[in-house]
Amino acid sequence: MPSLKQLEQQKAELDFKIVQSLEVLKRMDLELEQARMRQEAIDQGTAQIMAVMEKFNLTQEDVFPRNPGKDSTIKPKESKTLAEMRQYFNRR
Repeated sequence: MPSLKQLEQQKAELDFKIVQSLEVLKRMDLELEQARMRQEAIDQGTAQIMAVMEKFNLTQEDVFPRNPGKDSTIKPKESKTLAEMRQYFNRR
């Protein structure tokens, strides 16, 4: 049968593990909250982009071209619309 001293040592070890577990849980909770806030910001940004795309009748290709090296081939009307979008976002 374990002695009182051994039981107290085991209790102290368990208490220490509980404290460590609680600290890990708090860190995880904080990280989860930060991830939730980042996702909300991403969702808001996406909604704003979608609103601008709808307002200026743009497609996803207009805003995010697949071949960024071919920017020089943008039609004048499209380049004017993209310039308006840039001005809009630069003012915000």
